[in-house]
Amino acid sequence: MPQSNSANPMDSRDANGRKSAPAARVRPRFLSMPPLQYQDEYVWLIFLAGMDVMLTWFILERHSGEEVNPVAKLVIDSWGLWGAIGFKFSLVLFVIIACEWISRDKPAVGKFLVWFALTVSSAPVLYSGALLFYHWMVPAA
Repeated sequence: MPQSNSANPMDSRDANGRKSAPAARVRPRFLSMPPLQYQDEYVWLIFLAGMDVMLTWFILERHSGEEVNPVAKLVIDSWGLWGAIGFKFSLVLFVIIACEWISRDKPAVGKFLVWFALTVSSAPVLYSGALLFYHWMVPAA
């Protein structure tokens, strides 16, 4: 059985000694359903979105807070809690689809986008948590 002595790992030979083609990255078809690229990150993204909705609603209902995002305020004023949930999770779905679509051609850009989305999504949760902690430490008179 002939063996390849080439230093290049891409220059491999099959069992008959013929040169085999390097393993190419197979691009999925347009409507195919390949496995998700960043499953763990998406779980955290969904968790942060849920926490954002819950903390926002808690602050609005229990502590007479006010929504600072004008688009979210319009959605909440028009459709209430269920509108806020639908709005938030439709944005999360859009981000997940965009990350998957982009990572088909540019995996580094897709990974950057998902981590950017996680960073942006953690900001309102941390801010709401800080507001609640401050309100707990310094109760309104």
